[in-house]
Amino acid sequence: MYAYGEGRPSGVPEPVAVHGLLVVGAAGYWWQDAESGARLLRGDASGVSEVALPAGPDGLTVLAVHPAGTGSAPVPRGQPGAVPHGGPAAVLYGHPGGDYGYLTEAGAPDRVLARRPALVRLPRVPSATGGPAGPGFVYTGFPPDARLEDPPVDGIRVALHRTGEPFAHDRAVPLGDAPDALVTLEPTADPDAVLVKSTARGVTAHRLLRLAPGSRRPTVTELPAASSPRTRLVLGAHRWWRGEALGTPRAVLYALPPGETRPSAGEPVAFPDGTAPAWFWGTRQGVVVRAVVAGGTEALYRIDGDSPEPRLLVQGAPGDSFPEVTTAPDADCALWLRVGRRPDGGTAGHVEQLLDGTPAPRTLRVLPWPASAPGTTRFCAAGDGHRLPVRLSGTAGPVLLLEHGGLTALANAPLERALEDLARAGRLTLARAVTRSLVPAHRVPSGERGYNDLLHAARYLREHTGPGRPLFVLGHSMGAVGAARAVLLEPGLFDGWILRFPVTDLVGFPALGIGRYWTALLGDPSRPEQRTALAALSPLHLPLPAGPLPPVLIQTGTHDTRADARHGRRLAERLRGRAAVTLSGYPVGHVERFCQAASRRAVAEVTAFVLDRAAYGHDSAVSARDSACVHDDTSVREGTSGAHEPAAVARDPEGASP
Repeated sequence: MYAYGEGRPSGVPEPVAVHGLLVVGAAGYWWQDAESGARLLRGDASGVSEVALPAGPDGLTVLAVHPAGTGSAPVPRGQPGAVPHGGPAAVLYGHPGGDYGYLTEAGAPDRVLARRPALVRLPRVPSATGGPAGPGFVYTGFPPDARLEDPPVDGIRVALHRTGEPFAHDRAVPLGDAPDALVTLEPTADPDAVLVKSTARGVTAHRLLRLAPGSRRPTVTELPAASSPRTRLVLGAHRWWRGEALGTPRAVLYALPPGETRPSAGEPVAFPDGTAPAWFWGTRQGVVVRAVVAGGTEALYRIDGDSPEPRLLVQGAPGDSFPEVTTAPDADCALWLRVGRRPDGGTAGHVEQLLDGTPAPRTLRVLPWPASAPGTTRFCAAGDGHRLPVRLSGTAGPVLLLEHGGLTALANAPLERALEDLARAGRLTLARAVTRSLVPAHRVPSGERGYNDLLHAARYLREHTGPGRPLFVLGHSMGAVGAARAVLLEPGLFDGWILRFPVTDLVGFPALGIGRYWTALLGDPSRPEQRTALAALSPLHLPLPAGPLPPVLIQTGTHDTRADARHGRRLAERLRGRAAVTLSGYPVGHVERFCQAASRRAVAEVTAFVLDRAAYGHDSAVSARDSACVHDDTSVREGTSGAHEPAAVARDPEGASP
């Protein structure tokens, strides 16, 4: 079989991934990944070059970089002179946990600095020891005495740090009386201000963190909150822009008057008919908007602050996409990745840059891009008559049905590319079902709508792709709820199931990791009527069928704060003796990176599981056996079900919540 780290079939291009786009001044930076690792590239008027980075501590990788810039930061109104924002690069290191890794100082690898690799560079940060102001950055942080082995908690604080000083001199900025989860940072058009976003109990709070002009002390100003994750607030061209219902046909982008933040004061931006804004980013002159045009085609628009009228920048052809876009309100350019089809039918990735004052973007680099396997879309009927789309890639081999849950395919990007390779080689048929599994459980009548969509898709595939072809189902995150539910309700449909970084306990989730912030989305198990609905959908609490279950592979992430590893470990413990259980722990987060060796090993395990089990054939008897595979160099306990939490073995999985 072909898996990552092995020889690639002839004619299959080298895997390419571009992420972490960043703009500084008139230059753009991006990570380009390959199986051998990642490198940081810089593109400007002189061309594209590789950026040399210092070697990090043993066992740690670079998670976030803000390269040294050139030129000057913009001058706020009423303040004379330009402020240089050059100086050394800001580099943070940590375990390769994706968006949820530990960040540490290079010189002190045992000291935790932050939960997220979010960096905002500021031209002036005062010294905590009384020295003059100098370049620095803002990041989300932990208490000063936190350790790498401490339980992960998001959003303890936001910290200011001055470049070149010991991290012990950080200046913490409290956000409120209670810690918030999922704290993120974004630059603004003001060189002294950072937008802080935090989500708790279904509400996203916006705060403006500003360094006072005189004392340079940090102050926090509350901004209007958002009750939906599809709401976005951005500062660009000296005004706020607010998007509502982004990514839906009802999406609206409002331009607020300068100095105004109230949503009611905004004027809607008029896009062409059939065009809906999906996301947007602030620039020095206005905003760049990614929009979806009628028919599903993507496009980029620019809106200048002096005339809120969208102007088309790039119109994608059918099948094109813009998976990565970035701008900086204090920089002179925007940067994006466009993946599109070539005239010969292949695909290519284009890293493109738009300089301020120029009417059209220019290409910085063209990258070989693995082409998607030819696909077709079919439709099956769900239990309530809903027309459920199922997209098929490939025509041969075992069938693998995917369910992503709350995140997009980007969460599984390394795996998706490996599976597409197998589909192109005629060794696998990949099926993606667009389900409705994120509907709040307590609003789902009898658990039918949404959470059973995957089961209906599996029945359709079993009937229409041939009864003799093995059928597997894979669920990621919340997608594991639908995948596990389908297997537990009709185990005879499947030859195997795979749960990656799964959510399995819909009754006890508030006590696991950051699950306490999900009650507005999933339901509140402390309320009896909602607890009943959650228990009826929870893989950990569903009754086990009388007969044997197909083999299962469960993968967990040591640094995963969205889906705590205990979700997967507790389900594995419950299934032992009823199925061949393989439980694997990897030092990764909820979102994988293609350049991470641990991610490549996890991907190879999935492809091997599918192809090896497919050799047994449908309805073949596979004896139930227990297996615990450890792929976690930092903690052997992760691979041992129950050892990390002794009470897990004795607890009744169908009893009280943990």
